[in-house]
Amino acid sequence: MMIRTAAAALGLALIAACSQGSSIASPGASNPGTPPGGGTGGGGGGGTGGATCPAGFTAGTAVGDLTTCIISGTILTSTTLRNVDGIAYRIQGRVDVGSDIGANGSKTGGASAVLTVEPGVTIFGSSGSDYMVVNRGSRLEAAGTLAEPIIFTSAADIQRRQALATDLGGSNTAEWGGLVILGRAPNNRCTTGTPGTANCEAVVEGVTNPDAVYGGGLANDSSGSLQYVQVKYAGFAINTAGNELNGITLAGVGSGTVIDYVQVHNNEDDGIELFGGTVNLSHVVLTGNKDESLDTDNGWNGGVQYMIIVQNDTIGDNVFEMSSAGATVSPASDPQIANFTVVGKRSNAFRLNTGTIGKYVNGVVTHTNACFNWQSTAGNGVAGYQANVDPEFNSVLFECGLGLTLAGSDIAAATNSVAADANNTTAVADSLLAAALGGPTFINGTTETARTPFDATTLGPFFEAAPYIGAVRNAQDTWWQGWSCGLEGPTAPSAC
Repeated sequence: MMIRTAAAALGLALIAACSQGSSIASPGASNPGTPPGGGTGGGGGGGTGGATCPAGFTAGTAVGDLTTCIISGTILTSTTLRNVDGIAYRIQGRVDVGSDIGANGSKTGGASAVLTVEPGVTIFGSSGSDYMVVNRGSRLEAAGTLAEPIIFTSAADIQRRQALATDLGGSNTAEWGGLVILGRAPNNRCTTGTPGTANCEAVVEGVTNPDAVYGGGLANDSSGSLQYVQVKYAGFAINTAGNELNGITLAGVGSGTVIDYVQVHNNEDDGIELFGGTVNLSHVVLTGNKDESLDTDNGWNGGVQYMIIVQNDTIGDNVFEMSSAGATVSPASDPQIANFTVVGKRSNAFRLNTGTIGKYVNGVVTHTNACFNWQSTAGNGVAGYQANVDPEFNSVLFECGLGLTLAGSDIAAATNSVAADANNTTAVADSLLAAALGGPTFINGTTETARTPFDATTLGPFFEAAPYIGAVRNAQDTWWQGWSCGLEGPTAPSAC
């Protein structure tokens, strides 16, 4: 089932899509014969909405008129969440997909599993203690479609929509936990082992009792796919500040993983945070997140192409926080990011620190405050700008209300990096357009169209030709429509 909205009912009606399939069998953590949620098979619907859970799932307390089908414990065999009219799946507590098989697949007690989510399914949590962990060697195959995105959200969000609330969440965050995906690709900060080697393993933040481990030497590792997916109203501090669940955490995730058409909206911590790994992302929407929108750490060497970031007016920190384990640790954090549009109001557009390098091309940055908090520890850790070892910008339009750099930044590094490419500019006002129904301004106008783009294909085989700056070429470029929420305005059918 998916949640979407219909204009005929103030644009806020709940619609369920139906697709019946074969029964589901997934043993729990402690009893190989226990299906998800502790049931005995055959489904159930008593005391809930009118629909019946698929075989193998136990029904929980209804949310509005929806039957809820419980997912709990550890999924140890291949399992499918079917799209059934009138139901939603509830994450109850920490849910693990598989158990950690280790960096080389030989960990004692490890077991791989695949959780497949059909298009249109809604999965929700009721509190910050409800979250999902995909362990090393297992996969989450969540491939939605343009017409039927997969939605990870909160019980409160479902209830607001069924009540036809006029404020569908506003600045709400932390209504459930989030999604953690762990892989066996390299990273540079180790709990055990040597940075950049196959024995470098680390414990991911936000997950405890037991800890969750990531890392290894398999750069092309696959943790599955996220396609046409929304993650909304998530994030939670598990025990202390700084040890928090993000909307989506990608730790040691390899390049064999597919992440395309994904939105994180109103997360308590970061929208997406990457710890090491080599995964690439495309068609990303990050809206209203309370901490950073995109946060990278520990040697991530992947790419992003086509990314819209819009901050909330009243919550949020830096748009980008790009970090590493230090200037001398390998592999360095070296992200490649192309065709991005940032509309920001909180802190700074970029916070660059602790050994991060990276190349940022074909961007539009409009921000109320400073463009950069560029710390002297960024890049090679030497003050000032040095080509090829410090962050680099090509064909980026910067328009920031408090100037290029925050006071106390490495001003020379920021200024000279931007000046190194004549196709960067800090002297031209943006002309970004609003979406047709009154959403935020993120669509290229005449100023952006006139800028000279960088050839993104030179960044590597993941990138495709896009002869323009920014994430959205013009009003006819609608890759963000139909599956995401909130970009078309607060009263649109796709409002969050």
